[in-house]
Amino acid sequence: MGKEIIPAGQSTSIVILFIIGSSLFMGASGQSGNSSWIALIIAMTLAVPLILVYARLHVLFPGKDLYDMLISVFGAYFGRGLSCLYIWYTLHLGALVLRNFGEFSKTVALTSTPMIAPMLIIGLLCIWVVNAGMEVLGRSAKFLLLFTLAVIIVVQLLSVPKYEIHHLKPLLDSGWGPVFADAGGTVTFPFAEIVVFLGAFTILPKKGSATRVMLSGVLFAGTIITGISVRNLLVLGPEILSSLYFPSYVAVSRINVGDFLTRIEGSAAIVFVTALFIKVSLCLYVSCNGMAKVFRLKSYRSVVLQMGLIMVYLSDFIYMDIMQMQYFAYHIYKIYALPFQVFIPLTLWVTAEVMAKRSSRKAATPQQ
Repeated sequence: MGKEIIPAGQSTSIVILFIIGSSLFMGASGQSGNSSWIALIIAMTLAVPLILVYARLHVLFPGKDLYDMLISVFGAYFGRGLSCLYIWYTLHLGALVLRNFGEFSKTVALTSTPMIAPMLIIGLLCIWVVNAGMEVLGRSAKFLLLFTLAVIIVVQLLSVPKYEIHHLKPLLDSGWGPVFADAGGTVTFPFAEIVVFLGAFTILPKKGSATRVMLSGVLFAGTIITGISVRNLLVLGPEILSSLYFPSYVAVSRINVGDFLTRIEGSAAIVFVTALFIKVSLCLYVSCNGMAKVFRLKSYRSVVLQMGLIMVYLSDFIYMDIMQMQYFAYHIYKIYALPFQVFIPLTLWVTAEVMAKRSSRKAATPQQ
């Protein structure tokens, strides 16, 4: 299989859009009320050591992705077993994001359209771009990030007249407990989800680029999410915010500049679609790449169509309704994702460090 290399700037764009993905509209966990922005900052801080561990793996295994690492460290059989778990996780995560879009379309945008229709359209678009190659996804991400930032900045400025500063008071009225609970959930969704990017490490240009790409991408995306969360809080207030499924859409719909600039929430919806398109595409690529590594296929492209359609089908029946979707995202997912985001990568990192030290000692022994 030929390796696709894309520039660090495009890789960073993929990371940023991947993280903000569905977080733009669903928001983060919300038990801490008007102190939710503090939970976001704490979650970003807690995610940094985890990101550095992910980046260290790129240094220990230059030119290899997550599946290569698992097979080389844990052996052919156990390593492929763990690889199958990550294939499921990336396929499942892509289906979850598609369902977020499907529920948004059914609830807000296309209320009379069957939910499978918009999910299938996005799914087919992701199949096309992944089949075209990661170079196409990288260039698309760089362009879409510029568009996304432009829309976010304009919407943030137009929202200023709707700000109610009293929504931020009293600070920490429920104490630090809910803040740390929200921070723990926000680490897993969305920041630590970047573990998916390990399955695409072969696209990075050089050995040390993972630290720069992932760390800058996570911090930049965290800043965007924090800014949007503060805006939603200032516009809607903590009580209304906690009762909404898609708070960003409602907050942007409140913008009304005179009689000539109204109903601009459509532009915010477009930003949501562009971000989830990148997120689903990366999940699809990594799951197909895993299939190619586990079953020794010549190219991941041979299974892109099949895996993409499975992802769309899975997204259609994965939840019964929007309430179950939100409950899973905020309560179950943070437990479900821990093995994939924390336990297995940390075990892989520790084992790889021990193996690297042993090999360096063996290499140094004949010289003494």
